[in-house]
Order: sequence, then C-alpha cells, then structure tokens
Amino acid sequence: MNRIYILLIIVLSTSIQTLAQNPLPDFIAEDVGNGKVRIGWVNPYGENCIQLMVQASFDSTKSFRTIFSTESPQLPQNGFVFTKAYPTQRLYFRIFYILTGNAYYFSASKRPAAPGSAQSGIIDGQAQIDPMRIITIRTKDSVVAQLKYADYWKFKDSVSRNSRDTLYILSQDQVLIKPYNPENYFRPSAYVATNKDGFVILKIPDALDKHYKVIFYTMDNKKLFTINRVSDTEIVLDKTNFMHAGWFKFELYEDNKLKEKNKVLLQRDF
Repeated sequence: MNRIYILLIIVLSTSIQTLAQNPLPDFIAEDVGNGKVRIGWVNPYGENCIQLMVQASFDSTKSFRTIFSTESPQLPQNGFVFTKAYPTQRLYFRIFYILTGNAYYFSASKRPAAPGSAQSGIIDGQAQIDPMRIITIRTKDSVVAQLKYADYWKFKDSVSRNSRDTLYILSQDQVLIKPYNPENYFRPSAYVATNKDGFVILKIPDALDKHYKVIFYTMDNKKLFTINRVSDTEIVLDKTNFMHAGWFKFELYEDNKLKEKNKVLLQRDF
C-alpha cells in the first residue's frame, strides 16, 4: 500500500498530460482506402500485457479469427495495417489481450470508420475529455484514491514505470490496482504457443535431432495427454485433444530432462 501512495505523490507532483486516443479495451479502426484498414491501440498496462491479438469477423458477435498477433504486446502504443482484396468495410474488428495473472479480455467489436471520426476511436484533442471526470482507484477491499482524469494518466504511467503491479479497468470511472504476485507471472513459451487460428502449436527447431516429449495437464494438475516423441519441427495440435478452451499447463522434456514448465491458452471458438 505504501508503494501505491508513493506513486500517487509522483503523479500529483508532475505536469498534466493527455492522449489523443483512448487506451485498451478501446482501439482505432480506420479505413485508409484501397482495401486497407489501420488498427491501432494504446496499452495502459505496460509489461503486464503479455499477449495481444487482433481478430476479425463478418459478424459482430461471433466467428472471429486472429489476423495479427504482435510480438511486442508490452509497447505503450502499436498497430498494423490490414489488407485484403474483398471489401474491408464489411468486417468487424476486435482486440483480444492477456494480462499478467491469467486475466484475458475482448474489446467491443467495431467496423472501420473514416480517419479522425469519433467511430474510429480517435479523440479530437483535449476538448472531448471532461477535465472534471474523476477516476476511482481501488484495491480489492478499499478505495486508494480518486483522481482527475489527467492525473489518472500520470498515475497509470507511474505504475507501469515504477512497479510490476497491474491495473484492471472495472468500468468507465473505476480502476482496480492489483499488486504484483510472482507466482502468477507468465511469460509465453517459445516452444508451445497458439497460432493465428487459435490452435496450440509446437515449434521446436531441433526436434529431429533430439528426443522431445511434451506432457499436458489441466490447471489442477491432472494429466491430459502426452506426446512421447515430437516428430517434426512444427506440429499443430487438434483442439479436441484439450476437450475445452482455457489455460493448460505443460512440461517439455529434452532427452528426458525437463526443459520448460509453463502454460498455454487455448482460445474459445466464436
């Protein structure tokens, strides 16, 4: 708690800053012409954002598929340009992201709009930000502080720079601060991951030269299935092996020695 108050002092002793774009879970989707859509987002979670994917669908509520997965989800601001031959105006876009502690979120879906329009997600300077808007910062059990909107942004930046705590947006005006717990820390595996279609894949460059074995478990440590020998450098696993969507633990062995113990998230089909 003392660490939180120190961060608040840093906030209130520095100058006010504003941004021209709302942070996650909001994002921009701009139709830039010629079948191109620019997707952009502001990450308010810093390194606590450990995975982020952009998804698209012709339906606003289902059948979304991953079209882009960033290799640097921790960056404060990022984006990419989506290009397809068919009319992109018919597509809905959304962002799926995972935070430290296994929490994962989906943004609201939106269609691309003209650059600079309200529908695209861009705020027209400071005029549209209510300077009197109050953001309540709370822990699980108590209220830590109530900050003006601009001061909240300084507080958020201080949390990102000076701690490994996580901020969770509860509503438009309430934010939960969750102290860092090293037991919940997650770093995506370089060997067991999910591809853009949501399948779990094994990517082991020297799989043909060494003996690799993978054991998958449920989150309550019940053995799910075993791959006794990884027979290729890249293997896509059928989703039916996992029985349901969610987190799964795994152990990767190299020549009968434990190489990695981690977990992977299997996305639900929409």
